[in-house]
Amino acid sequence: MNIFRLAGDVSHLVAIIILFMKIWRSKSCAGISGKSQVLFALVFTTRYLDLFTSLISIYNTVMKVVFLSLAYATVYLIYMRFRSTFDSESDSFRVEFLLVPVAGLSFLENYAFAPQEILWTFSVYLESVAILPQLFMITKTGEAESITTHYLFFLGLYRALYLANWVWRYHTEGFFDQIAVVSGVVQTIFYCDFFYLYITRVLRGSGKMSLPMPI
Repeated sequence: MNIFRLAGDVSHLVAIIILFMKIWRSKSCAGISGKSQVLFALVFTTRYLDLFTSLISIYNTVMKVVFLSLAYATVYLIYMRFRSTFDSESDSFRVEFLLVPVAGLSFLENYAFAPQEILWTFSVYLESVAILPQLFMITKTGEAESITTHYLFFLGLYRALYLANWVWRYHTEGFFDQIAVVSGVVQTIFYCDFFYLYITRVLRGSGKMSLPMPI
């Protein structure tokens, strides 16, 4: 554990809590992509299959349980509790265009051709693109509420901090996880334009962040 990973975990947790509390307090999931949240729930499920078979640390176990619980609770709020506020027409990204390539790649590029290893690899690849339905939804509607952009900011910050974590581990431990690093770089790239808009618009006091409408 190093400061970059710890800060990354905290940023990730803050992002998920922000989203959950936004939906719970407003009793609305307007502007939130249910498809992205289902993909993130799938990421945690396939990654944390070792939850009941191995104990790395108390911290690791607690974080896994928290992430899984919040992920499925968020999906429940979107598709069950506040379903009437869900904008299914705007949440129209074709997730099969993500799932099929990711599944195929996880069979082709992994560290061991074993079920749990393939599923872990699948989770890493899927996490790198799971935010795309949300970004697509924001682009389609043309704007995002500030609370939603805060969620995306902390989610992107989590990935950026994890990149710093991998650089630190490479220099201090000689550790290099090619699959995780490449996937993390891809995911961080998706946030680059968003980071610029967040800093130049949201942090300057605008209630909503407006984006160019797709042609």
